Parts: sequence; C-alpha cells; structure tokens
Amino acid sequence: MEELNYEKFMIYLRQCQNKIQKGFNEEIKQFHISSTHISIIMMLYHHKEGFSMSELSRLLFVDNALMTRNIKELEKIKYIYRNRENEFQRKYHICLTEEGKKIALKIQEILEQKQSKFCSEFTKQEQEILNQALHIIICKFNKKIEEGK
Repeated sequence: MEELNYEKFMIYLRQCQNKIQKGFNEEIKQFHISSTHISIIMMLYHHKEGFSMSELSRLLFVDNALMTRNIKELEKIKYIYRNRENEFQRKYHICLTEEGKKIALKIQEILEQKQSKFCSEFTKQEQEILNQALHIIICKFNKKIEEGK
C-alpha cells in the first residue's frame, strides 16, 4: 500500500463524508432540514435541558455565525426554541420543541438503520480497525488544537 499524504487523506475523508451524507440527505428531506441540522437536533435530544448557543458551537465544532444561522432556520420551522430563565435575562438555552422531539426520534431510527447497514459492510475486525483509526485521528487533532491554545 502506498504512503498516505495529507492531500490523499483529506480526499478520502471527503469521499467518505459525501457518500454517507448523500443517502442520508435523501431520507431527511421530508423533515425540511439538512444534514447540518442533524447534529444540533440530536445533541439537544440527548440533553433535554438544552445548551447555550456558544456551548452548541463549541461542542459541535461549528463557528458562531454558522450556528446562529442554523438555529434561526430550525426556529423558523419550529423544531427548537430559546428558553429564557426569566424575561429580563439575556442568557437562554436552545431546546427542542415537541415537534423537534418527534423529528429527533425519527432521525434516531434512520441513524440506527444507517449504522446497521454501514456496519454490515465490514467484518468485526474491520470495524475495530476503523474505530481505532478514527479514535487515533481525533485524539491527534484534539492534541494539536490544545497545543495551539
């Protein structure tokens, strides 16, 4: 096998992401959201108390401007709302509406089906290798980010 350089690595990652998202985007069209919104919805689904905008941005590695745009889009279709402790506070948490919770359940089902299908393409050993490789990559990137601070 030939040596992996940065350019090839990035091309491989993009190809994987594009292939995974292509099929997924078709299935989520019915919810009038994009794959970008999925992470926000699922993060809120698993953390019922919600998050501030800056917390969501940090947790999902998305800049504040993009997060603001995504939040506005999700508010417009009534999947999320801004929960203020009281009307005089500027601080608020982003939370799912009841409709957002229903959508999150449907998305969860789709994700589970996709994961099952994706994993069935690999042997157990290949799944372990892939999991270990991704874990190593993320750890290395996180270390670089920490060093950069």
